[in-house]
Amino acid sequence: MDWRRDRLPLRGLRVIDWSVYWAGPYLSLMLHDLGAEVIKIESPSSWDPMRTVIDVNRGVRGTARPMTPQERSNVNQHFNEWNRGKRSLAVELREPRGRHILLDLVANADVFIENHRPHVKDKLHIAWGDLRPLRPSLVYVSLSGYGQTLPDRNAMALGSPVEVASGLFSLNGYLNEPTPAKTGFSYGDPVGALTALSATLLAIREARRTGEGRYLDVALRDALAFGIGAAFIDWSMNQRERPRRGNRHEVYAPQGVYRALGEDEWVAISVRDDADWRAFGEALGSPAWHSGAAFATAEGRRSGHDEIDAQIEAWTSTRCARDIEIALQEAGVPAAAVLNYRQLRRDPQLNARGMFQEIPHPAFGLEVRSASLFERGNFPQPIDRHAPMFGQHNDDVLAGLPGMDDASIAALRRDGIIGEEILATGD
Repeated sequence: MDWRRDRLPLRGLRVIDWSVYWAGPYLSLMLHDLGAEVIKIESPSSWDPMRTVIDVNRGVRGTARPMTPQERSNVNQHFNEWNRGKRSLAVELREPRGRHILLDLVANADVFIENHRPHVKDKLHIAWGDLRPLRPSLVYVSLSGYGQTLPDRNAMALGSPVEVASGLFSLNGYLNEPTPAKTGFSYGDPVGALTALSATLLAIREARRTGEGRYLDVALRDALAFGIGAAFIDWSMNQRERPRRGNRHEVYAPQGVYRALGEDEWVAISVRDDADWRAFGEALGSPAWHSGAAFATAEGRRSGHDEIDAQIEAWTSTRCARDIEIALQEAGVPAAAVLNYRQLRRDPQLNARGMFQEIPHPAFGLEVRSASLFERGNFPQPIDRHAPMFGQHNDDVLAGLPGMDDASIAALRRDGIIGEEILATGD
């Protein structure tokens, strides 16, 4: 084992990750990056849908043939990003023998993570009340859209519905447009996972101290709704609704994202006060439009924002975004180039901090993955293994259970209790 993993704070901890999509897998990924061993639980008849739901690999390399579901199951880039470092056990939990395997794993585990709809764990008899007697120190994390409380306990919770219900959706949108806009790709998932991480680490600390486990009920909606606080208080106290501002700001002016030189190149600029405005003018070469009395105050700049934006973009559109960023930051004005994923890969700061690492994957060769959030800088924590192929570690995981030998494992495979392929047909 690499010495950097051997000194991580959660070394020796075992996490059973029975979760899907983004929030649960991201939580268990962060626990892995803090040193825990993570075993990802799927079933041949019920796998993590992220393996196949977003088909970004539509064709077999070098051919015109589209991938089958089985071929897609190991190459989805979202799945591989959020599940690196884990081991995969593919076991049918609906079968009594499969459920018994999970219970044997839980008996020696420290954390259990699930983000299925509540009736699923109840039906399979692997809810908190079922698992706690097996391991009194177990930390059981239910990471759901709306929490385990009625009336919305059983509501369908993907990224968009949770964001809509949080209130954030209503604040986001283009300037003066009546239609709200989604913030991005399932924003509630990473926010909920980070919220759950804090609670999980505290629960682990308490379990180590007292021997008593905890049940953690973390809702993505709760985590997101917390972010609407200022707007909610403004409405509660003043009955004032905040308008949609797009890239503009209530106080700072000018503020926006402006076209730079090149195709689809942009730079974000924010002028906070009069000092920023003066520095901004010097960086622009003190043009006549900037020095006029109409824009000398913040109120005047807010009133003339459209005119200022046109003048700024006439200047930015002839210059590289990175050059603008450097010039304005040196002048003390907040500015940043808007980077795409290709530029991120080559970004000198991110690479100096070891954010990206290359790792071989058996399904498609060398891949680039984001490294640990917690061990970067001069000695970044190395990625220890790629995301698991479906059922890749069945034999290894089962071999550590009581009463398991080669014959027992072979019988489980023969009877369809474990498997290395998803049971999907067609496209």
